[in-house]
Amino acid sequence: MKEKVTIEEALSKGRWRLKHLPMIVIFTFIAGSIFLFYVKIFDGWIVPIGIISGFISGWLVWSYFVNKWKIWAFENVRNVHTLQRKAVEEKLIWESGSWFEKTEFKNYDQEQKLKQLESKFLEKDVFKDDISVPKETIIFYSKTTLIFLLLVSLGMIFIGIYFGLQQEYFGLLILAFGLYLAYDQIKKLRDNEPQIIINDKGIKLKDEKIVSWNRISNDRVFTQSSGKRSTNYLAFNNELIEIDELTIKFDDLEKLLHVYRVRFENSN
Repeated sequence: MKEKVTIEEALSKGRWRLKHLPMIVIFTFIAGSIFLFYVKIFDGWIVPIGIISGFISGWLVWSYFVNKWKIWAFENVRNVHTLQRKAVEEKLIWESGSWFEKTEFKNYDQEQKLKQLESKFLEKDVFKDDISVPKETIIFYSKTTLIFLLLVSLGMIFIGIYFGLQQEYFGLLILAFGLYLAYDQIKKLRDNEPQIIINDKGIKLKDEKIVSWNRISNDRVFTQSSGKRSTNYLAFNNELIEIDELTIKFDDLEKLLHVYRVRFENSN
């Protein structure tokens, strides 16, 4: 089966319908309630009503569009396992069997169509070799990223010293964190060893032996969000490696995992 839509194209459409649009609805209700209170059309009770109504309406919008998106995406994307995993990681949809999945609007025709699409999940995802990928990829710490973080830490140190001299004790916390961050970046800047080596034999982490592809499972690149901060990781087996400070981009590393595994399977 040929791919009509790429995974990224499907996710991009999903982000608009299942994340951005519900958020617009939520903030419209909240902003509207605050405005009505501000112009004194309603008393203060309108604000919590607006907040509650906003979240309920946002959830209803998500519930309405989620199965429309699933049907379109799973019909047109070849590698549905990867698409589903990424959609769950980005919190566009919930894990199959989740309680929240039961809140989705689903009419009879949609239910039947989703059952038909379950057969696609019986097929393995298919990836191809790419001759533009070298025989081996060596990944180091990114000096540019580390220098930028070092400058940030030095700024925190100066701010901490300034507030400390003003006898503002929270300045000592800023100073301590800045010193720790500076030490960490300097330590990494002095580390010229490869952090990750990937080839058609497997994956090798610093100071560890290479792990063969036939002993690697659940290898993936994903983003973990905590508040406003997002961190990108490489994961396989029981390993979890942060990649934001390395000389590799999210999409490039994901492509390498697919290509080198294909080369391993083709040669064995």
